[in-house]
Amino acid sequence: MAPIIYILAFVGGFSIMSLELLGGRVLAPYFGSSIYVWGSIITVFMLSLSIGYLLGGRLSLRNPTLGRFSLIFLAAAACLYPLVYFSEDIMVYIFERVVDPRYGSLLASSILFIVPTVIMGMISPYSVRMLVKTTERSGHVAGVLYFVSTLGSALGTLATSFYLILWFEINTILTLLTGALLAMALLAGAAARRGRQPPQGQTAVLLLLGALLLPAPTAEARIIHQERSLYSNILIDKQGPVVCLQFSVRRDQRNQSCRNERKPREMVFIYARMMMTSLLLNPEPERILVLGLGGGTLPLALDEMLPEARIDVVEIDPAVVRVAREFFGFAPSSRVGVFAQDGRVFVKRAARRGETYDLIMLDAFNGEYIPEHLMTREFLEEVDALLAPDGVLAANTFSISDLYHHESATYAAVFGEFFNLRSDLSGNRVVLTRKGPLPDAATLARRAAELADAVAPYGVRFDELIDMMTTARDWNPDARILTDQYSPVNLLQSN
Repeated sequence: MAPIIYILAFVGGFSIMSLELLGGRVLAPYFGSSIYVWGSIITVFMLSLSIGYLLGGRLSLRNPTLGRFSLIFLAAAACLYPLVYFSEDIMVYIFERVVDPRYGSLLASSILFIVPTVIMGMISPYSVRMLVKTTERSGHVAGVLYFVSTLGSALGTLATSFYLILWFEINTILTLLTGALLAMALLAGAAARRGRQPPQGQTAVLLLLGALLLPAPTAEARIIHQERSLYSNILIDKQGPVVCLQFSVRRDQRNQSCRNERKPREMVFIYARMMMTSLLLNPEPERILVLGLGGGTLPLALDEMLPEARIDVVEIDPAVVRVAREFFGFAPSSRVGVFAQDGRVFVKRAARRGETYDLIMLDAFNGEYIPEHLMTREFLEEVDALLAPDGVLAANTFSISDLYHHESATYAAVFGEFFNLRSDLSGNRVVLTRKGPLPDAATLARRAAELADAVAPYGVRFDELIDMMTTARDWNPDARILTDQYSPVNLLQSN
């Protein structure tokens, strides 16, 4: 009987961690992916497992059998599968009634995950009771059992984060987990009905534990500020007159935002200059939304150029706002508002309030990744709903890796034709589109000439940037569209 029990414990551990990882992806479209959301998920799973351990231990005192054990897996599958159909409706209901994403994510996590996780938490203590025959060996049996269960959890974490989210949609993975739990219920039930022990065999499990030791960052004279925020390691370094912001202390991490103190208005990076081409599609936006602050390069320039415009900046990390004010000259005002929250949550709520913007800039990009829930078709549809009748969208994204094809297909699915500006040297590209038809070459040239003097102090040359603007479709037309269900962005970006 022991091999059967070990298999059951392994699959139970695998399923628990796989579901926990999927929880973040399930909640992100409505509550974001901040530390508060993950805190809610982890809290709910830990509390649920503790209750499950308690209930499983009590249940195991009542004549434990494989037949009854199979019912635990059957109950877990029955409570897990409804998430495929009802999780969206539940999150919509909570989102409309709970404004604070901390409590919204906590409530949603509780409703969605407590019951199936409590039931799966019962598996380990029940397994121990099934295997323990004598008190002398109880400690050894429990140790081996929890080794197998934790090994399943580790492999469930790796399999889900490395492979399953790349191959399947979220609901498909949930269905597969349900199928695995049902298969275990059938396995235990079949063994119980046979009324005899399955053939005994030796189980050899090799666990290789590797510790990746990252050297501590070496303090250099050019580092002028360093802090760990809720979301990242923030580093400010200075080389001569150039001050730069990074969101990591890895040696190969690229700068996120830089400011030349001798020429403070000049845009150091080409991606920022590329984003300014959005003014060629709408030269006088009255309401502007910027997702992602960095050093504040874009809001600062737009605030100076457009003194009548109202600019809303959304930045999830309050520490980034503080750093932008202290080192990069960014200053909120009566016309420039800063909202410290997840960009997806802000967009969704602004759309529900009926707000619109003449220009939306998506710049939640640190040179390494964009949050998955800010790249999906559903998110772009929500952004599209925020655009005024002549509204313009500019998005700073990737120009390299397999992600380029999927991302391009997603933007095309929502907005149709768009201008593509690529800089393969920097790894950036800007997607530029608007409500209605795109302007023709003559209109672009005329507006570029009219705005030339206004953008010159920022190092922007529209005559050069216009040559980079193309509507040619240079991506794989068969690339799969990114959705809230399928968005393995980090994996695609690494290929």
